[in-house]
Amino acid sequence: LDWRPTLTAEELVASAAVAGFASVAWVALALGRFAAPMSLAQRVVSGCVALVAYNAALYYFRERAHADAAVSYRAAADASSRFTRVGDVDVHFKRVKYVRGAPKRVVECMHGFGANVSSWTVRDTMVALSEALEADVAAHDSAGFGLTERVRDVGKYTRASDAKVCAAIIEQMKSDASSSSSLETVLVGHSLGAVGAALACSNDIGASRVVLVAPAIIAGKTRSPKGRLPITIRVVLACITATATAATWCLTYAMKPFVVFVLRQLVRNKQFWINGLSAAIDKSRVASMPVNWVDGYRQPSIVRGWEDGMFRVVLAAVAAANSPAEIFRAALAAARRDLDDQAADDEEEDAIQAIVKSGVKVLIVHGENDAIVPVTNSRALVDRIPNARLEIVPRCGHMPHEESPQEFIRIVQSFCNDAT
Repeated sequence: LDWRPTLTAEELVASAAVAGFASVAWVALALGRFAAPMSLAQRVVSGCVALVAYNAALYYFRERAHADAAVSYRAAADASSRFTRVGDVDVHFKRVKYVRGAPKRVVECMHGFGANVSSWTVRDTMVALSEALEADVAAHDSAGFGLTERVRDVGKYTRASDAKVCAAIIEQMKSDASSSSSLETVLVGHSLGAVGAALACSNDIGASRVVLVAPAIIAGKTRSPKGRLPITIRVVLACITATATAATWCLTYAMKPFVVFVLRQLVRNKQFWINGLSAAIDKSRVASMPVNWVDGYRQPSIVRGWEDGMFRVVLAAVAAANSPAEIFRAALAAARRDLDDQAADDEEEDAIQAIVKSGVKVLIVHGENDAIVPVTNSRALVDRIPNARLEIVPRCGHMPHEESPQEFIRIVQSFCNDAT
């Protein structure tokens, strides 16, 4: 994880040659002459051109070395890793089986943005959940994170797609159990993963309980009901919305080289992870975190194409489409049904609706000092969801299951064992 490429003498010489060529080319193109003396300003610009070209060449050689050193997502897996095919995506997950008899429940855990299954394993949270709930427990890597395959289809990087993965893993665990019909299904989602866990309630998996951990579901959003408009108006509005979305999608795609450059500089920097994760948890918990905590988050950076997956996550947040044409086709198709369907591409609001319609019991666990998603959001969220209750963990930030695993397990166990 801390490996850095060492450039050869040939690569350094080649970089210097590129810098010299760029400087000469700038002089030739900008000034149109070589003989006349250049002004001081022109000399400074020429030197800047050479410096930029030199660093660009060094960047190219370093990235080529990183690409050569990267491994496939399967090669990065450890002995406890499993893979399952969901649609056309090879999904990485881990599973803990209940060892004290037949399980009473199956539990599927979903991580937050930037995380992976290590969020559920670094403090042995999956093992503790298995013992406390008498359950088979699984956790998977969402598309774009961890060791799940990075496919080209942008539509696979949405929370709705992640919910389908959750459902597939639940079905696989149930099929492996001898008494699958009597197993209770519990979904657990942290932060952005809470959106996927909530959406999974709309799948036919028989979920009875959902645990939302510091959920990144904005409680203040509401979808205003609209009357059914004439088809002409619906199509016009759909075209306007699609045009704006397609423009944003194209702009985001055009910025890919810059976005990838920034991602590489940040994700490969260990201090970035240390600072970011330390800021996400309560200050009183930083010293007690295990030494391998940060490395668990960093591990996917050794996987070939990790930055492409991260970029597709960003692109999918704009629109789950592979081209502007797909955006227009989806918008027009929705306009033929109902304007609300077309305009409501809002996974957070859909998540709330999925929970409400399913009638599942909901537990929201939130750290009192969460600086990422304020606890006030969960207080508002619990008012919007029937059968929901809120538990606030003291001296805790954005990651209760990592910062305070024993308290988290106690709360979840009490919730799952409560028959009311």
